Amino acid sequence: MPAGRVAGKAGYSNHYYNGRSYVGINEEIMWVSIGMGITIALLITIALCYIAREKCQKRQREYYVSA
Repeated sequence: MPAGRVAGKAGYSNHYYNGRSYVGINEEIMWVSIGMGITIALLITIALCYIAREKCQKRQREYYVSA
């Protein structure tokens, strides 16, 4: 192999895969992760509100039954 030559395809860049840049893929994964995090947080909030509402209604029913 002549000096100064590197094995591999000429003009091939490690920053690209199938015509898309890794930066674009990483950015897409980041936004999907943020979206999933927000969705999970929203679902947990809804569940906690539902549990609190059920406890409140249960207390009111017990109050009216004992009164």
